[in-house]
Amino acid sequence: MLAAVAADWGRLGPYLRMGVEGTDGTAGAGDAAGGPNGLSSALRSLRSMERHAPGRTEAAGETARFVLALLPPAEAERLVATHSGRLAGTLEDGTPAEETYAGFTAADLAFLLLDDNPMVGPLLGPVRERLLSYPMLDDWAAEAHGRTPGLIRLRGESGARGVDRIPSFQFSDAATPWPVVVTVNGLLDAARDPWGAADWWLSANGYLGVAPAELLGSGQDGQLAGTARYLVEGE
Repeated sequence: MLAAVAADWGRLGPYLRMGVEGTDGTAGAGDAAGGPNGLSSALRSLRSMERHAPGRTEAAGETARFVLALLPPAEAERLVATHSGRLAGTLEDGTPAEETYAGFTAADLAFLLLDDNPMVGPLLGPVRERLLSYPMLDDWAAEAHGRTPGLIRLRGESGARGVDRIPSFQFSDAATPWPVVVTVNGLLDAARDPWGAADWWLSANGYLGVAPAELLGSGQDGQLAGTARYLVEGE
């Protein structure tokens, strides 16, 4: 059911956002200010568990109850009718329920609601996994760069210390970001769309002939910045 909500995020998402946030952007009554009984807390707990971890079924059921409470009654009734027998994590014959719906997962709902991360589902989910397969700073270095401006931080993909994942291509050494990376990340608005910026750096670029990250340190900083500027400004 949670995966089905993620799959229909464009229509159902606003109801959940209104429940989690008040009109001023603060936590709303429906989320109990992020407390242990809130939807945000339930989603974080569910996302932190492995697929077959003990307690995952209960965490999914609790999260589903919060979701249903925040949706209009007609939408909640439709979801319950469609996914009858799955709220407890099992089908009517006692076999485990599938955790996916139309290629979406319950974790995708957490990415969408908690992190405003659009890299979910059957099309963009594999892109997220590909980007995460590239080298990242270790947790200690990522924590040290928690306030370094101009870096791509992949929110919602925290390491063991609970810090965001930071792609290591951005650094000339363990401590120093490439200046052109900071410039280009600003052009690409990486603070707003870190996944899109990471995809630009790490994917083959038709104009450059290679992934832009491969040109770092090669003396082609002007070409990198110019290519990013052309993408953004179309000039």
